[in-house]
Amino acid sequence: MKNLSILFILAFLASSCASSYLTDQNITQPEKAYHHILVVSLFNDINLKKFDEETYCTFIKDHFYNLNRIDNHPLIQKSIKDVMSSNRTKVIPSYKLFKVNQEVSYDEFLETIDKKNIDAILVINQQNYFYDKSERVLKDGEIRVTESPNAVFNTYLVDRKDLEPVWVSRIYSNGTSWDTHSSLYNSMGRKLNKKLIKSGYIRRPLNTHSVRR
Repeated sequence: MKNLSILFILAFLASSCASSYLTDQNITQPEKAYHHILVVSLFNDINLKKFDEETYCTFIKDHFYNLNRIDNHPLIQKSIKDVMSSNRTKVIPSYKLFKVNQEVSYDEFLETIDKKNIDAILVINQQNYFYDKSERVLKDGEIRVTESPNAVFNTYLVDRKDLEPVWVSRIYSNGTSWDTHSSLYNSMGRKLNKKLIKSGYIRRPLNTHSVRR
């Protein structure tokens, strides 16, 4: 019975494991890795080439913490913070600095993040979120329908000083019928974090357990 329980748990974990695939481009290699990163989430259509005032007022100001997405912004930003924060990288969700549905000018935005010593802005732009449906017929003739979530993200790592993207990526995340928004965002975040470390934009966490006291 114990072995059956273990197999059931393993099967459940395997079936509820979302996966993500990433395509990226290094635009500019930083002189050193970033340490203080602000996470901004957007759900509107944007092709970010420069984080200037015109782009901010047109595509970001009314969308980076809008009331329509009051649940989604903290959810996706917290997922990024949980996987990227370490003893060498501090991640600050923008929803922690700004109140929902408030008028924030470009200068006020920059002044606020500069007080937190932000040296890079990570923009997560959810391009699409949809469900794949599948049907199967049970032995008793019942038709059972399951839905699996999928999402597409464009991401931009913007240097605070130059206010231009230094790295961009497009991420496809696929889930199973057991997955939720959170597990899909976690999968995306893990893939993103691994790639940023590999590319040298953030540092790998120090293994404090190996340090002798």
